[in-house]
Amino acid sequence: MQKPRPLFIMLVLFLWMVLSGTESRAEDYAIAPVQMQAALFMKLLSFHEDISGGGDISIHIVGAPDFAAEMQAIIGEKIGNAKLAAVSESQELPSQKPSVIYAGDVSKLDAILRYTRENSVLSITGIPKLVLKGVSLGIGVAGGKPKILLNISSSKQEGVNWNHAILKVSTTF
Repeated sequence: MQKPRPLFIMLVLFLWMVLSGTESRAEDYAIAPVQMQAALFMKLLSFHEDISGGGDISIHIVGAPDFAAEMQAIIGEKIGNAKLAAVSESQELPSQKPSVIYAGDVSKLDAILRYTRENSVLSITGIPKLVLKGVSLGIGVAGGKPKILLNISSSKQEGVNWNHAILKVSTTF
């Protein structure tokens, strides 16, 4: 009997790892509670070098009143050298450019992404599957633990300048 070649074994192992689904997909994550989302997004925004550098941060939330209430309760908190100064919520896009837009309404996703890319605004969400559809930063839950989801190509389209440390704590798409 002929002995298997090392290259063949490595190829089989590689294909097994790729095809077995070792990488998680955004659809595999549950929606995190809004309290968890608010706390984590406040920490994660400090990885956005343009936002955390200083000044006032504003967040507009589309279609997620519960998340808006959580964020409004922490207005004034620090994000790096900046602070959360304003949180607005509606079913529509903002009338004034915010620092961040939270996508909470799937039906408005195309309009939100068009706005964030045209205006260099960071998009975030608590709906994990929206990260695969183009939102830059999301939070989900897997195995009872929060997971940070980062869409790198969407971040580039929005002009986001991430601190590279975010790559160590996130799952990238």
